[in-house]
Amino acid sequence: MKSTHPENNVLQQFIIQVPRKRPKQNGIKDPKHRMWIQANRYNENGYASWEHKENVYFVWFTRDTVPEEGEVVFGSFKIDNIWRFRSLLRCVVELIHI
Repeated sequence: MKSTHPENNVLQQFIIQVPRKRPKQNGIKDPKHRMWIQANRYNENGYASWEHKENVYFVWFTRDTVPEEGEVVFGSFKIDNIWRFRSLLRCVVELIHI
């Protein structure tokens, strides 16, 4: 049975920074059908996000489309860092302009 204690919810948001729900607005799909949104722009259902830099994104994907460091996305950006918790199909990605 899953705990609904508020402290556990805060701990889960601390460990898993990317919310479960994909954005309904302001999201961008790439050619691999992954959903991207700038981390600071995700504001659905009162989700409390960390303060992120402008080049940090939340990404939702499938097992076949996992983002990789060094991958070029959107034509002019490269994935510099990825933060993913275990095998969840969502992660935090830092992009750099190339």
